[in-house]
Amino acid sequence: PHSPMHVRSLAEVEEKVEGGYVSEIIVSVKETRLTNLIANCLIFLSLLMIPEPLEYIPIPALYGILLFISVSSLGEFQLWERILLLITEQNQYPPNYYIKKVPQKAIHLFTGLQILQIAFLCGLSFSGFSYLKCLFPFVIISLIPIRKFLLPKVISETHLEALDGSH
Repeated sequence: PHSPMHVRSLAEVEEKVEGGYVSEIIVSVKETRLTNLIANCLIFLSLLMIPEPLEYIPIPALYGILLFISVSSLGEFQLWERILLLITEQNQYPPNYYIKKVPQKAIHLFTGLQILQIAFLCGLSFSGFSYLKCLFPFVIISLIPIRKFLLPKVISETHLEALDGSH
């Protein structure tokens, strides 16, 4: 998924607020194929580093890089935005699509259910029992029927459609 992020970083984007909706308009894109080619060549060359040179990189340094990448990309996720809404005054909410279409209670309930699912997945993957870690793919697959059949019983389908998509 590095290529879509790379193309997005080359785009010049303007945000417009019309009628309470925030929309992004791509004004121009600095087209270059050279950086994509170089990035893909470097990814290929990194395969040659397995296992010898990678042994010299300290594990805490790798964890630090991954932590930095994850924290720096938090602002792009709607879940993080909705978590911040939990501690934000309602009159301070940003003019996003789903905030105009979905009541506050449904937004917070949906966010809470997603946090519970993530906490369950983290507990499963960080558990000390290796047989529980084998269940991780099955739990991920079970999120589909949970979304399709269980969540509509708690939150209306129109609200779920507004919360699911990034309009």
